[in-house]
Amino acid sequence: MQQQSLQLHVSDQQVVMDNGILSVTISKPQGMVTAICYSNMENILETTSHESNRGPAGSSGTRGTFQLIQGSDFRVVTETEDQNELSFCMTWDVSTEGKLVPLNIDRRFVLLRGCSGFYSYAIYKHLQEWPGFNLNETRIVFRLRKDKFNYMVVADDRQRFMPLPEDRMEGRGQPLDYPEAVLLKGRLHT
Repeated sequence: MQQQSLQLHVSDQQVVMDNGILSVTISKPQGMVTAICYSNMENILETTSHESNRGPAGSSGTRGTFQLIQGSDFRVVTETEDQNELSFCMTWDVSTEGKLVPLNIDRRFVLLRGCSGFYSYAIYKHLQEWPGFNLNETRIVFRLRKDKFNYMVVADDRQRFMPLPEDRMEGRGQPLDYPEAVLLKGRLHT
């Protein structure tokens, strides 16, 4: 069976990479993943979340503040029939000193022909004359559709229903150190 060539569709507001198995839609120039279509599923990301909150990336620095990584510049790095690579750059401005981590961040997304997944990585640049800082963490999060993804398998002996957003409501869980972390006290749905 012959694999479909990659398709890249660039519009004013978004970029779509498609290899016939997987389609990834990314906001332009911000670089937020807004839709992932796999096989016959229209979008595996939670459609009740705002588009900017379906696949965000962020980092936390010296002062414990969380910074959403949003690009201001977009470019196509590679466009061949075997590989698409996109770049979404965020450039640090000295006027944001003390508020944002002093880094230029280049978020990349790669889709290959015949692959059922995509790759994402980031390039961080810190100029010598910029202030020092600690980068505690960087992450990318995908909020999956709760009607399609409701069971998790971590290991053969660690399998269970996934907690739902409603299970995290006030009174249902004990807040922990990070805003997204709660100790669940019980499930609303099974």
